[in-house]
Formats: sequence, structure tokens, C-alpha cells
Amino acid sequence: MVTALCVVVVLLLIALAVTLSHNRFTAQRVAVERTWRRVDAELQRRHDLIGGLVAVTKAGGVNVSKIVQARSQAMASRGAGPEAQGRAEQMLNQELTSFLADLPAGLRAGRDFGLLWDRMGESDERVAAESRGYNNSVHALNNRIVAFPSNIVAGATKVARAQYFLPGGRTR
Repeated sequence: MVTALCVVVVLLLIALAVTLSHNRFTAQRVAVERTWRRVDAELQRRHDLIGGLVAVTKAGGVNVSKIVQARSQAMASRGAGPEAQGRAEQMLNQELTSFLADLPAGLRAGRDFGLLWDRMGESDERVAAESRGYNNSVHALNNRIVAFPSNIVAGATKVARAQYFLPGGRTR
């Protein structure tokens, strides 16, 4: 009788530990999704600012086709996951860097361009900050997935590793 009671208590403790571990995985997955939504919102703001820069420079007769295409690809990659979005943002950053390098000095000195450029710098900082927060959440989840004993629960409940977001360098 005592042995059976001990077995039942041990099984209940194991069930409780598994449930608590699974709930913690769920909370971490929610945190990853929440921080990704913040990154996505900042990227959308950045894409809007790039659209403004394109409009200002297009009025000055600058060829904007490559930057428009890179921006469109980055916007289209939303929802494809952090890795795909990161690759698209890296391509956009490369095109933006070469686009800005080719701009005539007169356009860069313009008031509208200057205001948008300052806002781009602020946007880049916000994207970087939100990306760090997201990647920290991913790191915590992924580390927990491989650590014993939570790796047993992760395997049994099919908790998947999250993807890091690597957007590339800043445009400044």
C-alpha cells in the first residue's frame, strides 16, 4: 500500500513538472511571437520611411528602380519568417547604401531629405533594439529546448526552435 502511494505521488510530481515545463514553453513561445510583432512593426515604419526617401529623391530625377524593388521584396517577405525577412532586409540595406552613395549632394542637402534621413536613423535604432529583444527571447527559448530535463518535455510536446533575426548593418 505504501509503495503504491509512493508511486502515485512520484507520478503526480512528474506530471506536475511536465505540465509546468510545457506551460513555461508556451509562455516563452508567446514572448517570442510578441517581440517579433514589435520588430515587424518597426520594419514597417522603416519601409514607409524608405518610401518617403524614394519619393523625395525621385522628384530630383534620381533612378529609384533598384531601391523600390528591394523595398518591395522586403515588404513581400513579411510573414515568411525571421530568417527570410532578415535576408530581405540585408538586401534592402545593401541597395539603400548604394542608392544613398549615388545621390547628388544637392538632394542630400535638402530639408525634406534631411528630416527623413534623421527619422531613418531613429528607425534603425528602434529596429536594432527590438531585434535584440526578439533575439534574446529566441535565445532563451532555444537554450531551454536543448537543456536537460526540459529537452525531454520539448521533444515529447514537439516544441520547435525559433529562428533568429539578423537584419544586417545599419544604413548610416
